[in-house]
Amino acid sequence: MRTLILAAALLLGLGNTTQQIEALYDRGNYAAAVSAARTASDRGDPIAHAWLGRFYENGEGVTADPETAAFHYKIAARQGQNYARWRLGVMIDTGKAEGSLEQAVAYFREAAADDYTNAMVSLAVMQATGRGTPKDLTAALGNYMRAARLGDSGGVRGVGVMFQLGEAVAQDSREAMAWFLVGAAMGNKDSENSFYAVAESMPDADLDAVEARALAIAEELGLEL
Repeated sequence: MRTLILAAALLLGLGNTTQQIEALYDRGNYAAAVSAARTASDRGDPIAHAWLGRFYENGEGVTADPETAAFHYKIAARQGQNYARWRLGVMIDTGKAEGSLEQAVAYFREAAADDYTNAMVSLAVMQATGRGTPKDLTAALGNYMRAARLGDSGGVRGVGVMFQLGEAVAQDSREAMAWFLVGAAMGNKDSENSFYAVAESMPDADLDAVEARALAIAEELGLEL
């Protein structure tokens, strides 16, 4: 019984520490957040390791150090922390951490399997471009759509890109614009830029139809814009 009580107390303490790190970060007190994360990571908290990876990747409260960031991400990733899996994959893909593109894809797949939408989008990019995995536009569209249905604006934009390029679907600029408009309404700046880029060559008469289609897409996805 005493062992169970101690274990429960430890888990509660880790949860409280995670909330403390997040609260300090949200207040911009990065130095204190780093200190709290170090303390929790010494107890083996994977979320604390993921936070330390973020701090070292972005240079928040510490000097930016990609190697140290990857070190902490790997510890967290081995314990199933999906943010760490995703960021480690991104760092490998962009050459900021050691590893092959195949390893980056593997990290994305692991996190995507847990419905982590950022990883779904990154996996879709790899599949669409054939980096670290055979090029598979149908799979890429499926992952973009899956992320979109889970409310991810990057996934919404990805579907729009596929329609604009005519990849895995028939090319349709109006459909692409509708998806871009939904993404923009969700706050995705890349979607907003894509919308205006395509709109420059779109007759004004088509914009009402695009807006109507965007509202239908939002309804299909269960989004409130």
